[in-house]
Amino acid sequence: LFTSRVVRPGTTLTVATYGPMVKTCLSAASAAEADGHDLEVIDLRTLSPLDLGPVVESVRRTGHLVVVSEAPSESSIASELAARVQQEAFYSLEAPVLRVTGFDTPYPPSKCEEDYLPDLDRVLDAVDRSLAW
Repeated sequence: LFTSRVVRPGTTLTVATYGPMVKTCLSAASAAEADGHDLEVIDLRTLSPLDLGPVVESVRRTGHLVVVSEAPSESSIASELAARVQQEAFYSLEAPVLRVTGFDTPYPPSKCEEDYLPDLDRVLDAVDRSLAW
């Protein structure tokens, strides 16, 4: 059984993700260092069952959560994670849980895939919005 694991420790904001988005989020964490932000990146590794413990523990320390997923935002693992973290760590949150996801449209042809998937700029934008709250 796989459990969630911290792939990059940090103190400013928690980023929870899985799959190919882990690499994107690690790049965003490196880029955020230039602005003085120390992002903690958590790889969920499995979605069912969802190991929420490390995410909640991290959010209790950082006060911020950005969830990154390739899937559309609505009715997704990102929305489930946002709801469950809010239930478990509401009083620790300093800002709303933000989601960076694929768009709520059908998955595009491969030529358009890069415009659909979350990228470094979209993740950093969510980090900035969360920390500005």
